[in-house]
Amino acid sequence: MFTVNKNPSPKDLKKFGTAMIVGFGTLAIILWLLPWFRSGEPNTLQWSGTSSQWIAIVFVCLGMFLAILGHGAPGIAKPIYVTWMTIATPIGSFMSTLALSILYFVLLPVFAIVVRRSDPLRTKNKGKSTYWEDYKAYEPTLERMRRPF
Repeated sequence: MFTVNKNPSPKDLKKFGTAMIVGFGTLAIILWLLPWFRSGEPNTLQWSGTSSQWIAIVFVCLGMFLAILGHGAPGIAKPIYVTWMTIATPIGSFMSTLALSILYFVLLPVFAIVVRRSDPLRTKNKGKSTYWEDYKAYEPTLERMRRPF
């Protein structure tokens, strides 16, 4: 059910390294800005030595280390890649199934209820003998020709 590439190419390892620096860098930015989100004061963007900022530094270093390995040392990066993908593949499969289930069982019924109440296609007859709608002619002006729809 889950397939992991046990023999990645150098291109795959470079992609892995790039993904690690982008992913860990994004997490580091979020963690660095976490005190600012909580307080809203502008001076909290500076180094304050909070635990979230230390973890952000660790994430940046880890991302850079994995990016350097992925781009420069494929022999060392290969077991890290295989281990990472072995752990991440089942998690990704579970999360995609969960997200699609939520979409199907929560958002789709809400959307259906809204659409049925509002009748956006004007399919309810409302006592008329036909569904035909009268054509509303537009005045042929230059502005109307610039915006035909």
